[in-house]
Amino acid sequence: DERVVAFRDIQPQAPVHVLIVPRKPLPRIGAAGTGDRELLGHLLGCAPEVARRAGVAESGYRLVINNGRDGGES
Repeated sequence: DERVVAFRDIQPQAPVHVLIVPRKPLPRIGAAGTGDRELLGHLLGCAPEVARRAGVAESGYRLVINNGRDGGES
């Protein structure tokens, strides 16, 4: 949509690995300010529809947010 974009990871770590990222540049969750809270909520709120389109909404899915090198961010 106008605030986020979802796409399949080019180096998937799971059979279904979709990234949902904000269109607004936000280098990491730790850099988000109070003005980004609505965007972050919207980002998470998009997950069920992305999961439905990927065919995993019924079987289940996992949401992961990495922050910084030690958090697995790449």
